[in-house]
Amino acid sequence: MRVFFLTTDDRVFLPDFYTRVFRESNCIISGLAAVKDPNFYRFLKRSYSFLGFFQFAAEIMSQVWLRLKNLILTPIAPDRKQDLRSVCRKFSVPFYAIDKVNTESFRAILWKEQIDVIVSVACPQILRQKILAIPAKAAINVHYGLLPHYRGQYPSFWVLANGEERTGVSVHHMVEQVDGGDILVQIEEKIKPEDTFYSLVWRLKTTIGPRALIEALDKIKTGDRTVIKNNPDAGSYYSFPNKNDMAAFRARGRRWR
Repeated sequence: MRVFFLTTDDRVFLPDFYTRVFRESNCIISGLAAVKDPNFYRFLKRSYSFLGFFQFAAEIMSQVWLRLKNLILTPIAPDRKQDLRSVCRKFSVPFYAIDKVNTESFRAILWKEQIDVIVSVACPQILRQKILAIPAKAAINVHYGLLPHYRGQYPSFWVLANGEERTGVSVHHMVEQVDGGDILVQIEEKIKPEDTFYSLVWRLKTTIGPRALIEALDKIKTGDRTVIKNNPDAGSYYSFPNKNDMAAFRARGRRWR
Protein backbone atom coordinates (compact mmCIF):
# COMPACT_ATOMS: atom_id res chain seq x y z
CA MET A 1 0.00 0.00 0.00
CA ARG A 2 1.44 3.35 -1.10
CA VAL A 3 1.20 6.22 1.39
CA PHE A 4 1.95 9.94 0.94
CA PHE A 5 2.28 12.42 3.84
CA LEU A 6 1.25 16.09 3.90
CA THR A 7 2.68 17.91 6.89
CA THR A 8 4.27 21.04 8.30
CA ASP A 9 7.95 21.84 8.68
CA ASP A 10 8.15 21.21 12.43
CA ARG A 11 11.61 20.45 13.85
CA VAL A 12 10.61 19.80 17.46
CA PHE A 13 8.14 16.90 17.46
CA LEU A 14 7.65 15.61 13.92
CA PRO A 15 11.15 14.27 13.16
CA ASP A 16 10.65 11.70 15.95
CA PHE A 17 7.07 11.04 14.81
CA TYR A 18 8.14 10.24 11.25
CA THR A 19 11.20 8.28 12.31
CA ARG A 20 8.96 5.86 14.17
CA VAL A 21 6.28 5.70 11.45
CA PHE A 22 8.80 5.14 8.65
CA ARG A 23 10.59 2.47 10.68
CA GLU A 24 7.55 0.54 11.88
CA SER A 25 4.98 0.89 9.12
CA ASN A 26 4.53 -1.96 6.65
CA CYS A 27 3.55 0.46 3.88
CA ILE A 28 5.49 1.90 0.96
CA ILE A 29 6.14 5.57 1.73
CA SER A 30 5.81 7.30 -1.63
CA GLY A 31 6.71 10.76 -0.38
CA LEU A 32 6.40 13.51 2.20
CA ALA A 33 5.48 17.11 1.42
CA ALA A 34 6.29 19.89 3.88
CA VAL A 35 3.53 22.42 3.12
CA LYS A 36 4.08 26.14 3.60
CA ASP A 37 1.89 27.86 6.19
CA PRO A 38 0.22 30.80 4.39
CA ASN A 39 -0.63 32.41 7.74
CA PHE A 40 2.80 32.04 9.35
CA TYR A 41 3.27 35.71 10.24
CA ARG A 42 -0.23 35.92 11.68
CA PHE A 43 0.62 32.81 13.71
CA LEU A 44 3.72 34.55 15.10
CA LYS A 45 1.72 37.65 16.00
CA ARG A 46 -0.99 35.67 17.76
CA SER A 47 1.59 33.51 19.54
CA TYR A 48 3.32 36.61 20.89
CA SER A 49 -0.01 37.92 22.13
CA PHE A 50 -0.98 34.87 24.17
CA LEU A 51 2.47 33.63 25.24
CA GLY A 52 3.81 36.99 26.35
CA PHE A 53 7.23 38.46 25.64
CA PHE A 54 9.47 36.15 27.69
CA GLN A 55 7.89 32.83 26.68
CA PHE A 56 7.65 33.93 23.05
CA ALA A 57 11.32 34.94 23.07
CA ALA A 58 12.25 31.56 24.57
CA GLU A 59 10.35 29.78 21.77
CA ILE A 60 12.11 31.85 19.09
CA MET A 61 15.51 31.14 20.62
CA SER A 62 14.70 27.43 20.74
CA GLN A 63 13.91 27.45 17.02
CA VAL A 64 17.06 29.44 16.25
CA TRP A 65 19.13 26.92 18.20
CA LEU A 66 17.62 23.97 16.30
CA ARG A 67 18.50 25.58 12.98
CA LEU A 68 21.98 26.51 14.14
CA LYS A 69 22.58 22.98 15.39
CA ASN A 70 21.52 21.57 12.03
CA LEU A 71 23.95 23.90 10.25
CA ILE A 72 26.77 22.73 12.51
CA LEU A 73 25.87 19.06 12.00
CA THR A 74 25.56 19.28 8.20
CA PRO A 75 29.26 18.78 7.39
CA ILE A 76 30.21 16.60 10.36
CA ALA A 77 27.20 14.40 11.26
CA PRO A 78 24.32 14.85 8.79
CA ASP A 79 22.52 11.75 10.13
CA ARG A 80 22.01 13.55 13.47
CA LYS A 81 20.23 16.56 11.97
CA GLN A 82 16.73 17.16 13.34
CA ASP A 83 14.53 18.07 10.39
CA LEU A 84 12.08 16.34 8.10
CA ARG A 85 14.30 16.43 5.04
CA SER A 86 17.00 14.53 6.94
CA VAL A 87 14.52 11.94 8.22
CA CYS A 88 13.29 11.40 4.67
CA ARG A 89 16.84 11.04 3.39
CA LYS A 90 17.62 8.45 6.08
CA PHE A 91 14.65 6.29 5.02
CA SER A 92 14.95 7.02 1.25
CA VAL A 93 11.58 8.79 1.18
CA PRO A 94 11.12 11.47 -1.53
CA PHE A 95 10.82 14.93 0.06
CA TYR A 96 8.88 17.88 -1.39
CA ALA A 97 8.63 21.50 -0.26
CA ILE A 98 5.19 22.73 -1.36
CA ASP A 99 3.88 26.31 -1.37
CA LYS A 100 0.28 25.49 -2.30
CA VAL A 101 -1.10 22.03 -1.77
CA ASN A 102 -4.27 22.29 -3.88
CA THR A 103 -2.59 23.18 -7.17
CA GLU A 104 -2.91 21.15 -10.34
CA SER A 105 0.87 20.64 -10.48
CA PHE A 106 0.99 19.04 -7.04
CA ARG A 107 -2.07 16.91 -7.77
CA ALA A 108 -0.20 15.63 -10.83
CA ILE A 109 2.62 14.42 -8.55
CA LEU A 110 0.15 12.48 -6.42
CA TRP A 111 -1.58 10.96 -9.44
CA LYS A 112 1.78 9.89 -10.85
CA GLU A 113 2.69 8.15 -7.58
CA GLN A 114 -0.56 6.12 -7.66
CA ILE A 115 -1.27 6.87 -4.02
CA ASP A 116 -3.46 4.54 -1.96
CA VAL A 117 -3.58 6.71 1.18
CA ILE A 118 -2.91 10.38 1.88
CA VAL A 119 -2.06 11.19 5.49
CA SER A 120 -2.28 14.73 6.87
CA VAL A 121 -0.22 15.43 9.97
CA ALA A 122 -0.62 19.08 10.99
CA CYS A 123 -0.87 20.12 7.35
CA PRO A 124 -1.31 23.94 7.51
CA GLN A 125 -3.58 24.16 4.45
CA ILE A 126 -7.11 22.77 4.07
CA LEU A 127 -7.25 19.97 1.52
CA ARG A 128 -9.93 20.45 -1.12
CA GLN A 129 -12.03 17.69 -2.64
CA LYS A 130 -9.81 17.33 -5.72
CA ILE A 131 -6.95 16.30 -3.44
CA LEU A 132 -9.09 14.14 -1.16
CA ALA A 133 -10.38 12.20 -4.17
CA ILE A 134 -6.92 11.17 -5.40
CA PRO A 135 -5.98 8.25 -3.11
CA ALA A 136 -7.43 4.88 -4.06
CA LYS A 137 -8.28 3.85 -0.49
CA ALA A 138 -8.45 6.80 1.95
CA ALA A 139 -7.41 10.30 2.93
CA ILE A 140 -6.86 10.45 6.70
CA ASN A 141 -5.77 12.97 9.33
CA VAL A 142 -4.01 12.62 12.69
CA HIS A 143 -5.69 14.83 15.30
CA TYR A 144 -4.32 15.24 18.82
CA GLY A 145 -7.62 15.15 20.67
CA LEU A 146 -10.53 12.82 21.34
CA LEU A 147 -12.96 13.72 18.57
CA PRO A 148 -15.68 14.86 18.33
CA HIS A 149 -14.45 16.95 21.29
CA TYR A 150 -11.66 19.48 20.93
CA ARG A 151 -11.81 19.97 17.20
CA GLY A 152 -9.72 22.83 15.88
CA GLN A 153 -6.44 24.32 17.07
CA TYR A 154 -4.24 23.59 20.09
CA PRO A 155 -6.29 20.73 21.58
CA SER A 156 -3.49 19.87 24.01
CA PHE A 157 -3.50 23.41 25.36
CA TRP A 158 -7.27 23.45 25.77
CA VAL A 159 -7.54 20.13 27.63
CA LEU A 160 -5.00 21.44 30.16
CA ALA A 161 -6.68 24.85 30.43
CA ASN A 162 -10.07 23.18 30.97
CA GLY A 163 -8.81 20.76 33.61
CA GLU A 164 -9.50 17.57 31.66
CA GLU A 165 -8.21 14.27 33.03
CA ARG A 166 -7.67 12.59 29.67
CA THR A 167 -6.96 13.34 26.05
CA GLY A 168 -5.66 11.25 23.17
CA VAL A 169 -5.21 10.86 19.43
CA SER A 170 -7.86 10.35 16.76
CA VAL A 171 -7.04 9.17 13.25
CA HIS A 172 -10.02 9.96 11.05
CA HIS A 173 -11.14 10.08 7.45
CA MET A 174 -10.84 13.55 5.97
CA VAL A 175 -13.66 15.62 4.56
CA GLU A 176 -13.54 19.32 3.70
CA GLN A 177 -14.93 20.19 7.14
CA VAL A 178 -12.14 20.70 9.69
CA ASP A 179 -11.62 17.58 11.85
CA GLY A 180 -14.67 15.95 10.26
CA GLY A 181 -14.93 12.41 8.93
CA ASP A 182 -15.43 9.14 10.77
CA ILE A 183 -12.73 7.88 13.14
CA LEU A 184 -10.59 4.85 12.27
CA VAL A 185 -8.56 4.66 15.47
CA GLN A 186 -8.78 6.52 18.76
CA ILE A 187 -6.32 6.03 21.63
CA GLU A 188 -6.86 7.67 25.00
CA GLU A 189 -4.05 9.04 27.15
CA LYS A 190 -4.23 10.06 30.80
CA ILE A 191 -3.15 13.60 31.59
CA LYS A 192 -0.60 13.63 34.39
CA PRO A 193 -0.70 16.21 37.22
CA GLU A 194 2.84 17.30 36.30
CA ASP A 195 2.17 17.60 32.55
CA THR A 196 3.21 20.78 30.82
CA PHE A 197 1.97 21.70 27.36
CA TYR A 198 5.23 20.46 25.88
CA SER A 199 5.38 17.20 27.81
CA LEU A 200 1.84 16.31 26.80
CA VAL A 201 2.35 17.20 23.14
CA TRP A 202 5.65 15.31 23.10
CA ARG A 203 3.98 12.15 24.41
CA LEU A 204 1.08 12.40 21.98
CA LYS A 205 3.18 13.19 18.92
CA THR A 206 6.12 10.86 19.44
CA THR A 207 4.47 7.86 21.14
CA ILE A 208 0.66 7.74 20.93
CA GLY A 209 0.34 9.42 17.52
CA PRO A 210 2.65 7.06 15.61
CA ARG A 211 1.01 4.03 17.22
CA ALA A 212 -2.48 5.24 16.31
CA LEU A 213 -1.47 6.03 12.73
CA ILE A 214 0.25 2.68 12.17
CA GLU A 215 -2.83 0.91 13.52
CA ALA A 216 -5.07 2.95 11.20
CA LEU A 217 -2.90 2.17 8.16
CA ASP A 218 -3.02 -1.53 9.06
CA LYS A 219 -6.83 -1.35 9.17
CA ILE A 220 -6.98 0.25 5.74
CA LYS A 221 -4.50 -2.24 4.31
CA THR A 222 -6.50 -5.24 5.55
CA GLY A 223 -9.83 -3.78 4.43
CA ASP A 224 -11.22 -3.30 7.94
CA ARG A 225 -14.00 -0.72 7.48
CA THR A 226 -15.08 -0.36 11.12
CA VAL A 227 -15.25 3.26 12.27
CA ILE A 228 -16.39 5.43 15.17
CA LYS A 229 -18.98 7.92 13.96
CA ASN A 230 -17.79 11.52 14.17
CA ASN A 231 -20.97 13.58 14.34
CA PRO A 232 -20.22 17.08 12.95
CA ASP A 233 -22.92 18.58 15.20
CA ALA A 234 -21.54 17.01 18.40
CA GLY A 235 -18.52 17.73 20.54
CA SER A 236 -16.66 21.02 20.75
CA TYR A 237 -14.47 23.31 18.66
CA TYR A 238 -11.63 25.55 19.86
CA SER A 239 -9.68 28.21 18.02
CA PHE A 240 -6.34 29.91 18.69
CA PRO A 241 -6.00 30.83 22.42
CA ASN A 242 -5.55 34.40 23.62
CA LYS A 243 -3.84 35.92 26.67
CA ASN A 244 -6.95 35.43 28.85
CA ASP A 245 -6.94 31.73 27.95
CA MET A 246 -3.28 31.54 28.90
CA ALA A 247 -4.12 33.15 32.24
CA ALA A 248 -6.74 30.45 32.85
CA PHE A 249 -4.18 27.81 31.83
CA ARG A 250 -1.68 29.12 34.37
CA ALA A 251 -4.36 29.52 37.04
CA ARG A 252 -4.72 25.73 36.96
CA GLY A 253 -1.04 25.42 37.81
CA ARG A 254 -0.06 24.40 34.29
CA ARG A 255 3.17 25.44 32.61
CA TRP A 256 4.11 25.79 28.95
CA ARG A 257 7.38 23.88 29.32
